[in-house]
Amino acid sequence: MPAGLRVMIHVLLVRGTGSETVVAQLSGQIEVEMVPSPSISAARLQAGKTSPDIILAPAPGWTAGPDPAYPVELIAWHQDLRNSGKFIPLLLYSGGKDGLFIADISGGMIGIGNEPSDPRSLITVLRQAANRSHLERSFRVEYDLLAQITREMPLGWIRSEAGRVAGINPAIENLCGYQSDDLRGTPVSDLLTPRSREEEGDGLMSLRTAGGLLIPVRIRRSVLTGPDMEVIFIEDRREALQLAAEVRETERSCREKLWLSETLVFKMNPDGIITFANGAMLRTFGYAGTGLTGHHISLLLPPGVGMEGSPVPLFLGVADESAPTSIHIMEHLHNDGGKIYVAWTAQAFFSPAGDLNGILCVGTDMTEQTAEGEGQISTRVWRDRVLENTDIIPAVFDAILQVCMEIAREGREGKPVGTAFLIGDRDAVMDRSRQLILNPFFGHPPEMRIVTRKDVREMLKEYALLDGAFVVSGDGMLEAAGRYITVDDTFASLPKGMGTRHSSTAAITRITRTIGIVVSESGGRVSVIREGKIVKVIG
Repeated sequence: MPAGLRVMIHVLLVRGTGSETVVAQLSGQIEVEMVPSPSISAARLQAGKTSPDIILAPAPGWTAGPDPAYPVELIAWHQDLRNSGKFIPLLLYSGGKDGLFIADISGGMIGIGNEPSDPRSLITVLRQAANRSHLERSFRVEYDLLAQITREMPLGWIRSEAGRVAGINPAIENLCGYQSDDLRGTPVSDLLTPRSREEEGDGLMSLRTAGGLLIPVRIRRSVLTGPDMEVIFIEDRREALQLAAEVRETERSCREKLWLSETLVFKMNPDGIITFANGAMLRTFGYAGTGLTGHHISLLLPPGVGMEGSPVPLFLGVADESAPTSIHIMEHLHNDGGKIYVAWTAQAFFSPAGDLNGILCVGTDMTEQTAEGEGQISTRVWRDRVLENTDIIPAVFDAILQVCMEIAREGREGKPVGTAFLIGDRDAVMDRSRQLILNPFFGHPPEMRIVTRKDVREMLKEYALLDGAFVVSGDGMLEAAGRYITVDDTFASLPKGMGTRHSSTAAITRITRTIGIVVSESGGRVSVIREGKIVKVIG
């Protein structure tokens, strides 16, 4: 309140002996609003409606003394006011020739002179009484609020004095089955006993219930006015410990399932060190006897992969890929030196600060053995849908795809190479394309142009440096290399960022029954295109 500003005091004055003196003292004072009442019974009704700041009531026959006898009727009224929670000061007055006496029925007495020209002393008494009432009411409101919070709060507490229970809240009563009176004076150490920390950290203890059970709880101590008085806050940890146990059990169960699963699963840290590999992973790569934990991922990659940097980004690229048509088949090395092809999906894990913590990779072995006993990519899972309604033999498609994968990985003469193959519907493709250079396969006998032969596939890698596309018939005959596609590629349905090689291949597959396989020079991915759309991406 700003200095000098006075708040109006509302006084309910019960008339009686000496009231003329009170009226004379307070009349004309702008900071006092006085409402008279003819009797105590009428004043009680009025106080219930208006809630004045102060009640002044006469005490007939009362005289000041060390142990004044207050009227029983006024004592009962005062008690009713307090029970109702209004805390209105009830002041008694008695006037005579010796002056005006004011007494608070709760205790305390002040003598006030009769001189009406100096009313400040009476106003001071009234204001002090009103201020005490406001403070008491404020304390009572705060106390009631704290008491309600204490009753309703789910967190339990024990108030202790000198190590013994002085009180508990309802949450503790519900938790342990005791009533507050049952525990009063009981040593706190009888209720709270030490417990192993396990993985919970400091403050984990056991609370003993009325039935003798031990409940895991976490406590926090708060000292009140001294070392012998404190409040111990208690948190029930049963649900948290149960959830933690279930999580641990789930982790163990998942680890067992991952270990027994035929799906390949491994995890590596940002430096490429393998931190976990399940049984299928070890069996597939030939490390069942020795394990892979602690080895670098480069152990499983072909020579040269990741030599210019960490191979980890290869798997991060798998994790970042979101195209639903994409499968990421990577070439790997078996422990005996053979080739393994695995289709991977990956999930990268980051810290709250955005730093890479590790990569979890889940894969399917896509390797099958050729007639020569070598490993190559198996396409049986998705190949039939791609080749449907074409004249392409599956072995021809697999042979060209294998060549494309090798070109994408190896390049030529140390440099990345991009190329395209058009397989099937030979006549339609030849009619819609022309030679950029002399056809290197023209005039050669058929047996020298079958793409399923290993030596022919090696030759294709050399011709991949030529501009233009390869044309292969559905039965595997190499018809031409260096073909320029003359179809308008305006309506090709490709993602943004694809180059001319992809768009022209997509355009010709849109109007023919050919299947296009394109090796991207940048990135080394292999795209399978049908009916103008990319249906698979292998990288």
